[in-house]
Amino acid sequence: MHGQMVIFHAAMDTEKHFARTQRYFLLFISGAVLLIALLIYNSRIFSVTPKAKGGVLDLAGTGTATVPLNGTWNFYWNKLLNPATLSGSGSPAPDTYLAVPGIWNNTEINGKKIPVAGFATYSLIVKNADTAQLYALNLRTMSNAYRLWIDNNMLAENGKVGEIKSESQPDYKPQVVFFRPAQSTFRMVVQVSNFHHCKGGFWLAADLGTPAKIMHEREMRTLLEMFLFGSLFIMALYHFSLYFLRRNDTAVLFFGLMCLIICIRSLFTGEILIAGIVPDLGWFASRRIEYILTFVSAPVYAAFSRKLYPDEWNTVAFRVVTGFGLLLAVVVLLTPSELFTNLSYVFTVYAWLTSMYTIWIFSRAAFRKKEGAGIFLATSLVFLLTIVNDTLNQLEIIHTGLYLSLGLFVVTFAQSFSLSSRFANAFRTTEIYASTFRKFVPAQFLDKIAKDGISSIKPGNAEHISGTVLFSDIRSFTSISEKLKPGEVFSMLNNYLAYVEPPIRRHHGYVDKYMGDGIMALFENTGEHVAAVNAIHAALEMQQQLNAFNKTRTAAQESELQMGIGLHSGPMIIGTVGGTERMDSTAIGDAVNLTSRIEGMTKMYGVPLLASGETVAQEAVQELFLFRFIDLVAAKGKDEPVAIWEIIGYKNDPAAQARVQQLQPFQLGLDAFRAQRFAEAKTHFEQTLAAVPGDAVSQLYISRCAAFLAGTGTPGVHRLEEK
Repeated sequence: MHGQMVIFHAAMDTEKHFARTQRYFLLFISGAVLLIALLIYNSRIFSVTPKAKGGVLDLAGTGTATVPLNGTWNFYWNKLLNPATLSGSGSPAPDTYLAVPGIWNNTEINGKKIPVAGFATYSLIVKNADTAQLYALNLRTMSNAYRLWIDNNMLAENGKVGEIKSESQPDYKPQVVFFRPAQSTFRMVVQVSNFHHCKGGFWLAADLGTPAKIMHEREMRTLLEMFLFGSLFIMALYHFSLYFLRRNDTAVLFFGLMCLIICIRSLFTGEILIAGIVPDLGWFASRRIEYILTFVSAPVYAAFSRKLYPDEWNTVAFRVVTGFGLLLAVVVLLTPSELFTNLSYVFTVYAWLTSMYTIWIFSRAAFRKKEGAGIFLATSLVFLLTIVNDTLNQLEIIHTGLYLSLGLFVVTFAQSFSLSSRFANAFRTTEIYASTFRKFVPAQFLDKIAKDGISSIKPGNAEHISGTVLFSDIRSFTSISEKLKPGEVFSMLNNYLAYVEPPIRRHHGYVDKYMGDGIMALFENTGEHVAAVNAIHAALEMQQQLNAFNKTRTAAQESELQMGIGLHSGPMIIGTVGGTERMDSTAIGDAVNLTSRIEGMTKMYGVPLLASGETVAQEAVQELFLFRFIDLVAAKGKDEPVAIWEIIGYKNDPAAQARVQQLQPFQLGLDAFRAQRFAEAKTHFEQTLAAVPGDAVSQLYISRCAAFLAGTGTPGVHRLEEK
């Protein structure tokens, strides 16, 4: 539980850091919103530029500034007129004046609305041009084939203009043409035909200016679109790679798919970069791909947001959103262009509703303080702003330009940042869990059972080792804890462990497990360490630390604690046990079981530290420490007896040497006891008890001698009947 709380608090600190990051990033998003708003309502709206009126545009006072050819042009419906026909006194009067940029849909001529399919001629007279100036004319797209003349020179053609559908060939290829006017007043004539789209006419602005400025503006737009494509493509690849590395997080898969859809779609809009990449693709295939990508983007985005916040999404609403978007894409596949392009109006309403619903989803998630919801909410508002702009442009209410691709880039960049932050947060949390996990499972243990990392841990991972096991236990802990409140028991235990656990680590051991008030620690034999020596060092220091801890308890008027420690050396197996959902690390083997029994014997013999003969017999141990043989004991369930020794202390410790001197009669008593001279042995044990008052081992042997002298004792190995 303590470890879980440590993990919880560390994770909370990570969450707070992420929340701070979100606040800073929301400021960035706010700046992005302002930037897009400025882009949408760009300087052209606020600057004074000439506009065509009644088919005439005056360039007086414009100098070298770029002038959009906006305004009302002469419009001739169902007529393909050339400049020669429109020149002179006998030229036909226009049917009406039509706004450029704009569409001819629903335009009334002689009280009748003209159809979408058809052909027409636009004408504009430009005055006060500089005859010494070389001009450049930037032409984007018209619906959906055109021819353009300056005076009598045809400068540009896109697709094939025709009077009937079979003679017309649509195409979209933005281009820049150059000309030098022969006179200060010249006529611009544009023939347009449309039989394959739901909107007809001169629908995007054309710009007139110096070649340097026009080419610079076009290059900047191209570079921007290339940048958007490259950035979105890299984002897509990045999130696909994240998904393949972490298959359970499908949100990144849908986000990567959305980035890929948007980046490919950007090739078919604006400067139509796809025409340079795949010149033979054709108008029909290009439009079909563009519309399919547009229509499936909303279902993919809905799937992405649902994977992020499934609790906020309504199942029926999700099915309606995804089903309708996919249905629109299927219709594009099955219908001709003049029909499926009409779906753009349906999609506009659908996108509006979907966008509003996802904003509601993110608002609910933000209200519930879900991770990253604030960023997703802000970016959805950015996306909605660009939808509003492009919708108003499609409806011919404003002519600010189409910024959906740029808006989508801001959205995807911000949301990519948020997803990356989620992954970074998850990675930080994983690091916290991993570092905390190592507090529960020692690194020495992991090096053997998880050689390929923590993720490789599974039930049954095991390895043989040779070493020394240490068991320690607090005497009469149950009776002590019964007098304390639960919180006080844990406080005492943690304070106690804070004193006695560090010696184990300092002497190259590690705690395998805490068993209430007990400790099980392992010391391994390595090339540079003798496990038995390290274990005895640790045990003696643990006793010293217990004395220091007891001084703090005495100062607090609390009772002192007593501790017993058992040591045994031998082979053992360390590994994992449990099921797939819950596992534990452990050490098993006869060495572990016997150590536990030896620790229990410290109570019977009344000594704080006992070790087996296998531990004491090692040469390095004999060189450093002083011992007293205690007994030859067969633990319950064991046939083979084990010799147990009391570890007195270091050979170079005067206090340990003095104790050995006091215990000399005890050794004489043991020699007599083994020779079954029980009366003599009893005398020596009594001498030891006089020299060392309270020596429980001497008292035990005095009792045994008395029993043998009375004829009730049984010579031989002492067999324990209890564990």
